[in-house]
Amino acid sequence: MKVLAIGAHPDDIEIFMFGLISTLKERGDDIYLMVATDGGLGGDGNKEELVKLRYLETSKALKKLGELHLLGLSDGCLGDNEKDKNILREKINKLSPELIITHANNDYHVDHRKLSELVTSIVSHYIPVIFCDTLMGVNFHPTYYIDITNHFKFKEEAILHHQSQKPQRFVKLARLMNSYRAAQCNAPNGCYAEAYTFNSSFPFTDIRILLPATIKLRPFHIKNINGFL
Repeated sequence: MKVLAIGAHPDDIEIFMFGLISTLKERGDDIYLMVATDGGLGGDGNKEELVKLRYLETSKALKKLGELHLLGLSDGCLGDNEKDKNILREKINKLSPELIITHANNDYHVDHRKLSELVTSIVSHYIPVIFCDTLMGVNFHPTYYIDITNHFKFKEEAILHHQSQKPQRFVKLARLMNSYRAAQCNAPNGCYAEAYTFNSSFPFTDIRILLPATIKLRPFHIKNINGFL
């Protein structure tokens, strides 16, 4: 299967989608990665130098994961002009993915929200789109939990490539988010999961067959209490 992950900024794929993408690559899927903006607002100093640095960081972080496409759209105002949508449409159509992963449309960052809206409007009902967790899971209601325990170490390493962004804080956030999502599935300590959601619509009513197996549940042992099972 051909999978396209689209992040708004350099480091978004690493923080929000790295585990699922690693799992898909491991099972043999063709992985394509797309970063929409240049990340030019993610720091102080010379913007051109910052953009070069952020591109270098994400190229190193994702080099083993898939084919990387950097669109170079303006950070902080993604989708404010029709040109952005046309560029994104051209790239998606050229790659012709069978599944797209991107941000949720209620995320905290305006570029994340705009990217989500752009992608869904471009692909319409022709390509299924799943949406990654929001930062700290705020206002996000998962429908899929993907076990990323075996890939979490590499996710941390990928995030740490982004030294321009003080990445230790994002490693801590990822550890909190992904351990919490695993705990929601009653997984043992030391497990990590990424959460995703999908808006069912024709013809993609149920796309579970496209995704890796969810995190294994560790069911409770129900005891006989007051005569009830």
